[in-house]
Order: sequence, then structure tokens, then C-alpha cells
Amino acid sequence: MDLYTRLLLAVTALAVLGYIGLVYGSCAFDPDCHFRLCAGGRAFCGVDHVHVQDR
Repeated sequence: MDLYTRLLLAVTALAVLGYIGLVYGSCAFDPDCHFRLCAGGRAFCGVDHVHVQDR
């Protein structure tokens, strides 16, 4: 691999990790944000933002 390819892979990896950290990290501090499970309850599908009175 040349230097340019390594640089692009590193930038892509940082962008993906930054996005995951932003979305899931900010959910940890929000009381209305909860982790959502897929059908069957075995797999993690994402986050759900529901107000307390809507639950």
C-alpha cells in the first residue's frame, strides 16, 4: 500500500469512529435516549429518542 492509500484509510477510520462516538456517546448522557433492539431482541439496531411521557 502506498502512503496515499494509508492516509485515506486512516481518515475514513477516524471519521467512522468519530461518528459512532458522537451518536452513541451523546445518547449515554440523554435520559430520553435509549438503545433499540432489533426484532427478536438479540441484536442491537441503534438508538431511539423518546420523551418520558411518550413511553
